[in-house]
Amino acid sequence: MKSIIQKDIIQLMKSGQKDKVEKLRFILSFITQEEKDKNKELSDSEIIQILKKALKRNQDSYEQFTKAGREDLASKEKEEILIIQNYLPEEMTEEEIIKIIQETITSIGATSMKDMGKVIGMIKKNHGDNADMSLVSKHVKSLLNS
Repeated sequence: MKSIIQKDIIQLMKSGQKDKVEKLRFILSFITQEEKDKNKELSDSEIIQILKKALKRNQDSYEQFTKAGREDLASKEKEEILIIQNYLPEEMTEEEIIKIIQETITSIGATSMKDMGKVIGMIKKNHGDNADMSLVSKHVKSLLNS
C-alpha cells in the first residue's frame, strides 16, 4: 500500500499535479511517522487504519468548514477526502455487515451483551479493513439485546 502511494506521488509529480502531490505526501508522512513510532514497517491493514483516521479527520473538518460558511476550506477538505478514498477498500453495505454479525454470533455462540466484545473482536479481525466498526457496534448491540 505504501509503495502504491509512493508510485502515485511520482506519477503525479511527472504530470505536474502539485496539489495532489502535496496531499499524498501529507498522507505518506502520517504513515512514515507511525512506522518510526512503532519501529517497524506497517502492514497494509495498519496503513488502512491510518487512512481511515485521516479520512475521519477530513470529514470532521469538512463539516465544520461547511457549517462556518468557509467553502474555500471545505472544498480543500473534500479534495483530500476523495484522494484518501481512492486508497481505501470498498466499504461493506449495512446489509452485508448485519449478515456477517449474524454469522459471527451464530459461529461463536454469543447469547448476551457479555459476548459483545468477542463478536466485535472477531469481526474486526476478519473484516476490519472494509467494515465500518461504528455500524458493527450499533448492530451487534441491537442483535444481542433482542
